Amino acid sequence: MPIIGIDLGTTNSLVTVWQEGKSVVIPNSFGKYLTPSVVSINDDGSVVTGEIAKQRLISHPGRTVSLFKQFMGTAQKFNFNNIKNEKAPHDNISFSAEELSSFILRSLKNDAEAFLKEEVTEAIISVPAYFNDKQRYATKAAGLLAGLKVDRILNEPSAAALAYRQYGICDGTNIVFDFGGGTLDVSVLDSFDTVVDILAVAGNNRLGGSDIDALIAEAFLKEHEELREQLSEEQSGILLKIAENCKIALSGNPQAFMVLNHNGKDYLMVIDNEKLMNICEPVLVKFNQVIKRAVLNAEKSLFNIDNVILVGGSCRMPLVKEYLQHVTKKTVLSEIDPDFAVAYGVGTAAGIKERNEEIRDMILMDVCPFSLGVNTSVSGKKDDIFSVIIPRNCALPASRLEKYNTLSDLQKSMSFKVYQGESVIASQNLLLGQYTIPVPPLPKGEAVVSVRFSYDINGILDIEFKCEQTEEVYKKIIISNDRLSEKDIKEHLKKLEKFALNAKENDENMMLIAHGQRLLEEFTGSIQNDIRGKLIMFETELEESPISAKVLRIKKSLKEYFEGLDEYAENILLYGQADYYEWDEYDDEDYDENEEESKL
Repeated sequence: MPIIGIDLGTTNSLVTVWQEGKSVVIPNSFGKYLTPSVVSINDDGSVVTGEIAKQRLISHPGRTVSLFKQFMGTAQKFNFNNIKNEKAPHDNISFSAEELSSFILRSLKNDAEAFLKEEVTEAIISVPAYFNDKQRYATKAAGLLAGLKVDRILNEPSAAALAYRQYGICDGTNIVFDFGGGTLDVSVLDSFDTVVDILAVAGNNRLGGSDIDALIAEAFLKEHEELREQLSEEQSGILLKIAENCKIALSGNPQAFMVLNHNGKDYLMVIDNEKLMNICEPVLVKFNQVIKRAVLNAEKSLFNIDNVILVGGSCRMPLVKEYLQHVTKKTVLSEIDPDFAVAYGVGTAAGIKERNEEIRDMILMDVCPFSLGVNTSVSGKKDDIFSVIIPRNCALPASRLEKYNTLSDLQKSMSFKVYQGESVIASQNLLLGQYTIPVPPLPKGEAVVSVRFSYDINGILDIEFKCEQTEEVYKKIIISNDRLSEKDIKEHLKKLEKFALNAKENDENMMLIAHGQRLLEEFTGSIQNDIRGKLIMFETELEESPISAKVLRIKKSLKEYFEGLDEYAENILLYGQADYYEWDEYDDEDYDENEEESKL
């Protein structure tokens, strides 16, 4: 049974498998390799993911969610409005980030099974290197909810390094700059022979290409301040979409035109790469901070760095490459498509785990992204000093032990809070859990508890407490409130069973309808009326005879019309104006139904 590799991205996700000596990216039901990490709920409670859901971000904002990966391992809930699921009859329902991620993972699992023509039950999933313990555990939980055993979690920069090793690139010391839709990871690594050694990682889990979209949209509102309080939720979504399109257009063009129609009036902003550079300054400053931290933690200088490797779809922006060349004075490599580098690497990791002959000797050495420790007291004062047990950037797997004494006479227990972070003040770090260990009532300082932290290659922490006097051992006891127990997993699975993924055979029709609904929000006036009329016609015919030749004919014409409208909108983006694309109306008199049916 094959092991698949999954790049569970903030913006897009991919699934891979090791086949015939290479990592192969598996297409989705639309024949595309990138599956948008977006989840939407239909009127009937069925779940759609990927490209269809992305189209519904604008037309159905109350029932569609994206960028939820940023909230993995938190208590954040995402609400969906007016759901009429018969199995779960509630107008409003909420999901956690790991539940939403499980829908994406389940969809990718289905795509893999269709491609491989066999069942898939195990996966390796990549995560940002700077994901903390809660976020990593939530990723494994999402896999379980999707029906996947996830024994291995792989840092995204490590995956990218594996991908480049397959091409014989990047011997030496390199920076991997991984800038995705919602996260930034910077890693410093050494590559030689069959070994990839991660020296240090740094990052920002809340910084990505979506922040640049927001900055562009904000710049637009600064030029048209009167719009700020007037835009509805749907129109704000359209503005962000236009900002994203503008960002993409500037990757291959000297300038772009942002045009937003509001109440019959067009609002315009012209933007070029120089202006974009100024708009993005807050993000670029953060780039520099993370790069410096990673290089210093690796105990290197930029003089020791050979290359900078670009990973993540947001690295397609020319200003990212230009800025990195300016800051590092190094060669910036993007030989592997930044969107696919992590996916190729995680597919390679799946091949290594399967012990494939071609890559069984490859060794990947990773590091701990955060310091791990417990709260302590100094001279009996405030019990809030962070005692580090496993330091940041320690090679994995790691196991360290520290001993702690009682602070008062006849003390009957010792309380430990386990933290992850870098502040000397314990409470300013991330609390992973807490436990109280019983000790015999002895004079001050004589009762001792040893604390052993074991951090595995997946970045998952196991803890062992041992009372030295009684020799009692307490293992694996840290379970934070955000972690799912076996009982919790069963309850979540029962909940998710009520929200089945939409059947794949309906994808093409749903995609066309979602495309039209998105265009309805983007256009006004006569074009909007045209779109509405065509959608009503198509949905009416679809309801009466979903697989008739007539429906196929309308579908083909409608698809071409919508694609033409997208091209029309793109030309406005690039040139400020364009000729309206007309609907190519089919003629029933020239329509030979028998000929069309013969094509079915």
